[in-house]
Amino acid sequence: NLKLTDEYCPYCGRKNTQSSQHVKEKKYYGENEDIFANGFYIPENVIIIGTMNDIDRSVDSFDFAMRRRFRFVEVRAEDTQDMLESLEDEELKTEAIARMDKLNAEIIRVADLNENYQIGASYFLKLKVLGFDDLWTDYLQPLLQDYVRGLNDEEECMRRFAKAYGYTASGEGDSDEAAIN
Repeated sequence: NLKLTDEYCPYCGRKNTQSSQHVKEKKYYGENEDIFANGFYIPENVIIIGTMNDIDRSVDSFDFAMRRRFRFVEVRAEDTQDMLESLEDEELKTEAIARMDKLNAEIIRVADLNENYQIGASYFLKLKVLGFDDLWTDYLQPLLQDYVRGLNDEEECMRRFAKAYGYTASGEGDSDEAAIN
């Protein structure tokens, strides 16, 4: 995660640091009014926080440029569990944390994966409107399937993930088979 602060952001709280190609917005500000006459700046009371996914290599050049300019603070999956306090139901929260921990432990057991592939608590906030099985089939399973696609033991990984999460398919054939389909 990145955080712009005065220490790391040369534009925070300073005026006249940037100009715009849209110096005159005739449509909104009138013919002779320059909306950027005092320059562009980020007010001191604004903090910009952005997130980046370490496993998305399609943004490598952007990532490199960002790392040169801003401070990065790593936030691990287990560091996000306090956001589950908003689930209100104590049993639901406890079960969500247990399932998240077991699933993440299984993810890092896969040789080609690591802690950057772990599932954060924000997925489990969907439990406000979904059940655990729907969370698995609609969100977690497709994501994890993308992670292991192309691995020699793809099906076995998905079985282990489903088991660690506590997913059991209801009704259709063998539960192990349904867990990966």
